[in-house]
Amino acid sequence: MIHKEQRKELKKILGYHYTADVLKILKEKKVTNRKGTAYGTSMIRNVFNGLNENKEIENAIMELCIQTQEETKKTVEKRNRILGI
Repeated sequence: MIHKEQRKELKKILGYHYTADVLKILKEKKVTNRKGTAYGTSMIRNVFNGLNENKEIENAIMELCIQTQEETKKTVEKRNRILGI
């Protein structure tokens, strides 16, 4: 379960439009709900906000967080290299 403190930090990193990227990760891993269909954006938001508990969705959110941090780090390094900092 994602706790309040974790949610605050995740929100800083991921922003507000993260559900599509989480859905993409779940699709790549072929993770579906009990009916065999893809999870909806509302379920992802509910897990993110701590209303529902789902380990697969939580793992996908954390994976997106790691990817986002790596991309941000690369962008900062590239900008610094261009600017000679």
